[in-house]
Amino acid sequence: MSLLQLPLAGKTALVTGGIRGIGRGISLELARRGANVAMVYANPSRAETAKEAVKEVASLNSGAKAVSIQADLKISSNYQKIIDEALKELGVQNIDIVVHNAAYAAPISTEVTTEAIYDDTMATNVRAPFFLTQKLLPYIPRGGRIILISSIAARRFSFGMNQTAYAISKAAVEALARNWAVEFGQSRGITVNALSVGFVETELVQSLSPEALEAYRKENARVTAAAPRSGTPDDIAQIVAFIADEGSRWVTGSTISANGGKWPI
Repeated sequence: MSLLQLPLAGKTALVTGGIRGIGRGISLELARRGANVAMVYANPSRAETAKEAVKEVASLNSGAKAVSIQADLKISSNYQKIIDEALKELGVQNIDIVVHNAAYAAPISTEVTTEAIYDDTMATNVRAPFFLTQKLLPYIPRGGRIILISSIAARRFSFGMNQTAYAISKAAVEALARNWAVEFGQSRGITVNALSVGFVETELVQSLSPEALEAYRKENARVTAAAPRSGTPDDIAQIVAFIADEGSRWVTGSTISANGGKWPI
């Protein structure tokens, strides 16, 4: 397949949390299919990881360009900076695909959840997608895609792993997809979908406390699945790439479950 035949050639994607784990998998798959990618990350100490992600996109030889942008998504004044830098560095005028992947999770009970933890969870998982999208709307053309990464936690309790604040934030994400699909579909021709992700062992999961990680793995092993394994970032990236593609144009307002058949919903 020539570069011009790649399904996302000429498109530009912005992926938050785009340099590690699921986000990196998504960034690479979109680039593999020809899309330019702006990868947003929060922690300045991960600048080297960001450089490696940009190099990995270049190594695909798909013709896609990539840029990494460091910005704290909890600070709304960063949003225009993110957009301006993405457009300038990639040499484009539009952002065709937006993937809200960045997330914050504290696997703790309600009893010990502080206001600061709650506020950080909501700021990263709900407020940032809402107001970053608000800023992005003038740059998303008709036929654009907004994809929100949700979690099975929005729909069920993970035994042994309390994460109520995270769960309700992801329920809000799915509500955004339903409402935006109508609001932006009617006025702008943009499709909006959420992807509810099951157990995927990423760097974030592996950074949990030993107790939380053990509970996570026990829960994963306990539940019968059609696909008896944990998910991978590539499993999620393939679905995101489908939603980003022209072939998904009739799919909007949906929350797609990707959990290996553990909870068929």
